[in-house]
Amino acid sequence: MTLILCLMALGLTARGAGAQFIQYTPPGGPEVRPESRQEILRRELDAARYHLGPVRIAPWATLRDLAYVQNLLFTGVRQPSDFTATAGAGFRAYLRNGPEATWTAQVLPEYVWWQRQSEKRQLNGRYLLGFYGYFNRFTLEVRAGRQQQQQLVSSEVPVPVSSRRDGIDVLTEIEISGAFSAFAATYFDRQSSLVANLTDPGTSALRFLDRDEQVLRAGVRWRPNRQWSVGLGAERSEVHFIHESLNRSNSGTAPVAEARFQGRRVGFQLDAADRSLTSIRGSEFVPFHGLTGSAALTLGNTARISTTLYTSRNLVYSLSPDYAYLTDERLGAALNAGFGQHTTGRVFVEEGQDDYTAFATTTPARRETVSSYGADLTVTLRQGFSVGVQGVRSKFNSNLPGDDRNYTSVGLTIHLVGIQ
Repeated sequence: MTLILCLMALGLTARGAGAQFIQYTPPGGPEVRPESRQEILRRELDAARYHLGPVRIAPWATLRDLAYVQNLLFTGVRQPSDFTATAGAGFRAYLRNGPEATWTAQVLPEYVWWQRQSEKRQLNGRYLLGFYGYFNRFTLEVRAGRQQQQQLVSSEVPVPVSSRRDGIDVLTEIEISGAFSAFAATYFDRQSSLVANLTDPGTSALRFLDRDEQVLRAGVRWRPNRQWSVGLGAERSEVHFIHESLNRSNSGTAPVAEARFQGRRVGFQLDAADRSLTSIRGSEFVPFHGLTGSAALTLGNTARISTTLYTSRNLVYSLSPDYAYLTDERLGAALNAGFGQHTTGRVFVEEGQDDYTAFATTTPARRETVSSYGADLTVTLRQGFSVGVQGVRSKFNSNLPGDDRNYTSVGLTIHLVGIQ
């Protein structure tokens, strides 16, 4: 199974932009109908019902990831099974500067609680400032700040930990003529793993993923109508690792392509980059040349019942000192259902393979088969108030003895006020 075969089967080109590498891809596939930032902003403005002079205020409160988490790592060694929950309360603020420009601020603190593992209790949150200008022929989006949340950082250690991302990203697009436009996007991102227990040999290795990423992407885009969008361009990336003990700093330039179509009963989205990456600053990075990206095809009425077929191929940095990175390939299917206007559900199953690239030719070849399945159900009781139940289980079977592991989580999420 390769991404190239899946792309040929779908008969599609490529789509996308974003971070150079996706360190961990949650199982379940992409959103059925992904939103642009302009669509998200419009939805958030509609939900901001309070006014403080010219400023619109949207309060926010949530109780999410109320979950029972179970891990089994390496040769059957069981990590502590535990209950966790995340509670948050804050606000979003919006200042309209005319009909075309909006300034935004997000102050969304949240507290992560664990019943048994008190060292993992953490005050996290999202603190962002932004500017969004949608003018006649020119678009400018700027966002900067900190996002610190609990999540799975690496499939090699499938344990929820708090991690931090500090950065800024800028997107510009200028209409050239008719359906054609030129775009440029850049971002700087500093990623840090907030490891609570440095004596744990598993989670303590996550700090070796701390790094700075800089990406610049530019190209041209063709939009013949509201349904279609196709783009071609190039991307320059640089990654600088913080810890010299496992330094995989690299840089490279890649041609990129993107495509999107959204009809009434058919939709697809693709993102692809033909990467060529080499080491910098005398790092130990092993050169990589290959395709990375994702593709998804949705069939059916997204408001009722639809099926999504998806695939991805990503380059992921390894935590092991013997391997530089792994290629993470996934192929899955999801069934999405709407039950009236207030209830939605989703079930999925996916298979995949992780192939590790060693630093030395004498290192044993390592590969893993990955299987995941899960489901979620969300009920919206009124505007701004919803209840969701989620469950996921992932198994990693390695060809090397002692590397098998699995992850199981069943949880509840309650959005009390505002949009998550």
